[in-house]
Amino acid sequence: MNIAYRKLAMLEKDFIAREEAARLEGTSCPIDRDFKNRITKLLNQVRYL
Repeated sequence: MNIAYRKLAMLEKDFIAREEAARLEGTSCPIDRDFKNRITKLLNQVRYL
């Protein structure tokens, strides 16, 4: 597996964990939504190739 792909997957996993923690605490999400969506879209494209 490519190192760049692994790092993006780890970043996406971290975003999901932070988002869940913020939801449980009742605070706003500190993650840039556009950045998260671009990473998710990129990973989805790579998974289907």
